[in-house]
Amino acid sequence: MNRILPFLLIAFLISCTNQQSEDKTTEPVQEETGVLSIEPNEPANPVDEETQTANPDVNTIKPAEKSSDLKGERDTEAAYLFNKGTTAYNNEDFESGVGIFEQIVEMHPDDRKAYYNLGLGYFKLNKFSNALLAFNKAIEILPEDVLSIQYRGRVYYMLENFPKCLDDYTKVVELKPEDPLAYYNRGTAKGRVNDYLGAIRDFDKAIELKPEYAEAYYNRGLANYFQGRRHEACYDWRKAHGLGHYESEKAIRSYCEGDQ
Repeated sequence: MNRILPFLLIAFLISCTNQQSEDKTTEPVQEETGVLSIEPNEPANPVDEETQTANPDVNTIKPAEKSSDLKGERDTEAAYLFNKGTTAYNNEDFESGVGIFEQIVEMHPDDRKAYYNLGLGYFKLNKFSNALLAFNKAIEILPEDVLSIQYRGRVYYMLENFPKCLDDYTKVVELKPEDPLAYYNRGTAKGRVNDYLGAIRDFDKAIELKPEYAEAYYNRGLANYFQGRRHEACYDWRKAHGLGHYESEKAIRSYCEGDQ
């Protein structure tokens, strides 16, 4: 059983650690659309701010595009800075982008999207304490800002503060009960606190909502293995591999010989 420990640590880190180490696309959100979502290994698209329905993608950061939180039209300087900040993020110049969004929130302390983008920039710079302050401010302005709550959960995950991470991911589940990503992320966090049965239930729900969710099968396999369910684990890993999750092959070779 101890042989699989490295797999477990790697897999249950997929939800958030990959966000830091394997980010391939980083694009700020620009006006009028919403922002990102969280799920590994797929590019994200902007989401509609009205519905707050995120496309599953954990590795991608999408800064908020247009800010609609200000009363009336954005003044010319603020609009210019906002576009400049999102362009900096698109060019992966997070230091400059953060400085620009700091200027915007100083000018407009009620601009929720600017705080959200500020949090994203600090997250990319691994300045997690600063990211928390920015996301907290966005949530203070709009308590049901699901995207800021979701990303704050990611920050807590990176800080290994799993109780607070779980609180945020549970809130996301409550706000978006039909989003497979919400259950997947909470399942990974439950795996990190050894709540394997709880993780399995969340991965079950994620797969119910998204039947070809390869990462959910892979991580459910790990949770099943730790519950002593090797046959179920091997089924999940084979299913994940068939869906294109090729890392699963390592687990199959190591732990599923002779298990059909």
